[in-house]
Amino acid sequence: DGPSDKRSFMKVSTCVNRVQHFQSPGEVLEGSDDPSGYILGMGSNAIVHRTYLVPTSAKPATITNADISISERSPPPTHPQTKLKRNHSLNSNSTQSRDAAVKRSFTLSKMLASLDNSSEAGLAKRLRFANSLNSDGRIAQFYGLGIALSSNIANHETYKFELVLVSRYEEDFSTRTMKRFLDDYVADLSSTSALTSTAPTATKTGLSKTQQQEMQQLQQNFTLIDVKIFLVSLLNAFRDLTLMGVQAFDFSYMNVLVSRDYKSVRLIDIDGNSKGSIQFPSEYISGTKTNAPLHKPCLEVDLNQVLPMVLMELILGKGRGKGFAATKKSEIWRAGDNHEKAKAIIKQVLLENFYSSTLSNNTTQTHTTDDESMTRSVKHIDKTAEWFYAVLKKKTPWQTWTNDIYDAMRCIDHLPIT
Repeated sequence: DGPSDKRSFMKVSTCVNRVQHFQSPGEVLEGSDDPSGYILGMGSNAIVHRTYLVPTSAKPATITNADISISERSPPPTHPQTKLKRNHSLNSNSTQSRDAAVKRSFTLSKMLASLDNSSEAGLAKRLRFANSLNSDGRIAQFYGLGIALSSNIANHETYKFELVLVSRYEEDFSTRTMKRFLDDYVADLSSTSALTSTAPTATKTGLSKTQQQEMQQLQQNFTLIDVKIFLVSLLNAFRDLTLMGVQAFDFSYMNVLVSRDYKSVRLIDIDGNSKGSIQFPSEYISGTKTNAPLHKPCLEVDLNQVLPMVLMELILGKGRGKGFAATKKSEIWRAGDNHEKAKAIIKQVLLENFYSSTLSNNTTQTHTTDDESMTRSVKHIDKTAEWFYAVLKKKTPWQTWTNDIYDAMRCIDHLPIT
């Protein structure tokens, strides 16, 4: 369970008779364009590798005469399951090749816990069964369980079998977790040192030139409409879990991937908070649960801690830093009953964060209404400030917007876009 044990899981074979020790998630084998085996993510319980899989045979197994007596007692399924094995390169010409994310638990106890019907493997089976309800792809898509063979890092002649969870890998969701997305979105690039002439690909702060350009593009192009699209996708993903019969989701670790265009999300680590699928009858359905202010019934997900923070950083923190967002939030609260002062703070931040190219950095009251575009911008800022102030301070009608996903949906639905 120690750090050294977890580092051992980072040493994997990337091709026949060759082993690579990866240093960090996202690192690809040096000098190779083949990402097979590299680490997608690493948490406290498991590590996730990218792996190529191919079917073990082109056709389903046929029944021989020796199997007739067995098949009579237990007929083969109408839709036989495809068996997959690892391949060391993805053959783009093969329609049967699978690009997969393989999740390996660090310990036997954690592996056994993940296999429980009410835990991750059980819910993966349910999600695979109900995959037709996941047409928008907001939930991770699972291939199923697999068996991996690994050797002891100190003695390569000692082997063990591991049961692993295999899901689909998609390039579009490969670059950012929700945490990294928010970190990049709020990063204050104005404090980043300029590129030096002797190091054209890196900044003094450790950011590569490409990383800095990507963050600048994210911050420059992300509008208030994009804020709404992002939040709607997140809440719809929570609703998709309910559609697929999942009872709970642990949102505290932000186990969410963000697409490359930042407009959609994908939920991962669907362990259901070890509560399994929705049962009838149950406390979930009857609503006898008393330790959370949930309407009945709805997905058991704690929105009180993370969702307000996400909204605050999206509105107040764009390119300004987490400290700036927290400071402005405090100023709004310190305004007390002086509602107009609090809203003026919000309007100024909205103007600077989202309308700096359209309006000057003056307060909205100093602008004339001669320019139609400017007038529309001022009205949008005014309406958004009214909405955000009521949401932040949980005033009517948004007192209960973090109670459950349906209240949250109603609230985000009314974020002004014009």
